[in-house]
Amino acid sequence: MSAPPHSYDKKVPEWDDLSVLVAQVEAFIANESFDEAAHLLEENIAALWFGLRPPRMASVLEILVRSLPSPPVLLLAANRILMSSETERANARAFLSEIDGNDPQQMFILAMFRMHDLRMQGRVVEALDQAEVIEELLGKMRFVLDPHGGWRLQASLEIGVSAMLAGDFTKALTIFTQIQLHPATPKYSYLTRAALVKSALIHACFGNVTSANAFLERTKRIARSSSWLEDQIDTQLEFVSILTSPEDSETVLDRLEAVSLHDIGEMWPFYIVAIHRVFEAAGHYSELEHRLEIFDALPFPRVDGDGFSGSVIPLKRAKLALLLGRGSEAVEFLGRTDPQLMYTKLIQAAAQLYAGRYEQALQQASSLRHHTRGFRLVEIRRLSIIATAQYQAGETKDSLATLEHASRLPRGLSPTEINLFNPMIRDFAEQHVSTWPPPSAGASTFLVGLPEAGPTLTEREVEILGHLARGHTRARIAKALGVSPNTVKTQLRSIFHKLKVSSAADAVQQGQRRGII
Repeated sequence: MSAPPHSYDKKVPEWDDLSVLVAQVEAFIANESFDEAAHLLEENIAALWFGLRPPRMASVLEILVRSLPSPPVLLLAANRILMSSETERANARAFLSEIDGNDPQQMFILAMFRMHDLRMQGRVVEALDQAEVIEELLGKMRFVLDPHGGWRLQASLEIGVSAMLAGDFTKALTIFTQIQLHPATPKYSYLTRAALVKSALIHACFGNVTSANAFLERTKRIARSSSWLEDQIDTQLEFVSILTSPEDSETVLDRLEAVSLHDIGEMWPFYIVAIHRVFEAAGHYSELEHRLEIFDALPFPRVDGDGFSGSVIPLKRAKLALLLGRGSEAVEFLGRTDPQLMYTKLIQAAAQLYAGRYEQALQQASSLRHHTRGFRLVEIRRLSIIATAQYQAGETKDSLATLEHASRLPRGLSPTEINLFNPMIRDFAEQHVSTWPPPSAGASTFLVGLPEAGPTLTEREVEILGHLARGHTRARIAKALGVSPNTVKTQLRSIFHKLKVSSAADAVQQGQRRGII
């Protein structure tokens, strides 16, 4: 394939539909045929946005608005929006005086930019809320100037990306499927490729590796276009290939290290997922903790507790803290996450296991059943929590039933998926579940380092343990609780017995490890 035309070439090359459009616009601009350039841009603005890089698009619009006595309204509106600041666009009342609020096309462009601005501020849940506005405006727009549905495709991709960052992966996959169902149009092929590779990315991180590989192959079968978006698509293709690779963890880690965060773009939260997964599988916990600390200090576009992008780093830090026996620290990290996220609820359920609250862990994991449907890796983690909670609570028959259900998932459990079960549970399953696969050589990567099973502390006992952590004497605890010192002594004896310790210091240490205090 020949190299794409230079943006200032005046001849129209035979390369692809998009590069032809770009070359035509540039030729008209170079020849000062501004009317022709404006007409071509207005008819193909959805395509040319991804053909001309954003700075060049802004420059072309500025040239046309400045040079034409009566520039087309749509281009005038697009120029005003591009030239404005995020703050100006956010101030709807003042900004709408420059935009015709009754023109759905102008309002559509404004809504698209608002969605993007909100994502760049880390306000991803609010960005996704713009989807309803965009869908409503699309219904009002006349597509005479857009016969191939470029606006629809571009809007769908933006909504899908917003849904991914907000953590609504079901909505994202639904939107990306709609893009794939759209009739193939060569000048918009990059949008279909982008939808396919992002579907692959969701499945590689949370769903089905087989599905991820299928999306990966479909992406590769669509010819690469001249769009600037293709550079990001190429990087994300490599990223998914790494995540689904059967190579050993050290080899995968080397490949992952070569991926540039800059090239991944807005998909950076999924890079965090991959870094955590690969370092964890390799057992490099200290290095992983260091990396997560660095990521937490970087100025990613995120707001703590806002969607997936605002939760992924504290979630991964919480998961690592649990593994390292720092349950209290994990609870603090979980406090920075979005409580509505499926993944937050999953790690909260795991935290209940580490705290010895088996019934609460079981209830929370069980309540996620409908949320994890279609996301195989998350569903297997959910079943792992349930089976472990049942086993720890002495409900071995129920635990066996859960493990048998897991072993009968389509295509069975892969070695990587077996590693999502606690070592004790794996041994239990191998001995008593006939459909359980052969032992995996890999180490467990989930629910590792669980405290030994034992009776759950009562709320009063947890309260007393908190007093111990603050260095209070028995007399002071008794006064604070309004009970006798002998009562406190009895309750301390019960706490020591349940935690299998013999001193207040050890009890406090166990409480912090479990995240109880």
